Amino acid sequence: MPVPNREITDKDLATSLMVGIIVYVLIQVYTRWYSNYLKKKEEELKEHENIGELY
Repeated sequence: MPVPNREITDKDLATSLMVGIIVYVLIQVYTRWYSNYLKKKEEELKEHENIGELY
């Protein structure tokens, strides 16, 4: 893998840091949303099972 010839500036470093933070936040938001989505689906399935037991 070739070594880059140009210097890494503070702007490049700050940009890469911001991108990393944004990606991390997006992953956290997605996993939290998906976790809540799965909980709701699980509750719906339990309700359907309970309805089946009542009849």
